[in-house]
Amino acid sequence: MDFSHLYLSAEGRIGRQMWWIGHIVLAVIGIVVTLIFAGLFGQMSFATRLLNLIYVLIVAYPAYAVSAKRFQDRDKSGALGAILIGISALSALLRLFGLGIDPMHPGAISMFLNIAVLIVGVWYLIELGILRGTVGDNKYGPDPVG
Repeated sequence: MDFSHLYLSAEGRIGRQMWWIGHIVLAVIGIVVTLIFAGLFGQMSFATRLLNLIYVLIVAYPAYAVSAKRFQDRDKSGALGAILIGISALSALLRLFGLGIDPMHPGAISMFLNIAVLIVGVWYLIELGILRGTVGDNKYGPDPVG
């Protein structure tokens, strides 16, 4: 398993198994990092929100690379992998400045972003995590399953 290619390159294709592994690793790291930040500074502190935004920006490209390669396995543009990352970054930025992102009192912005994350997340889950990739070679490379 070549983690540098998985997280640092958007070239080529990966199968469902590598997509799941790639995103589960990122999710576990994200949960641990969030718990550490919240434990050190408090769940809703400015420092935690700032560190969360920095974390989202740091993992944006690795998350994009994993999803882009999986979209390419489905013979679709890898650019589609940026949609959920963009929503997550926007949410973290708005949360940093307290603009409508309050879990205790969700406003219209929060509700819109939550619905967007739900819709895009379900689409990604089905498209990337469940459906099989293109059988055989496609314009992005050889079939990763073989």
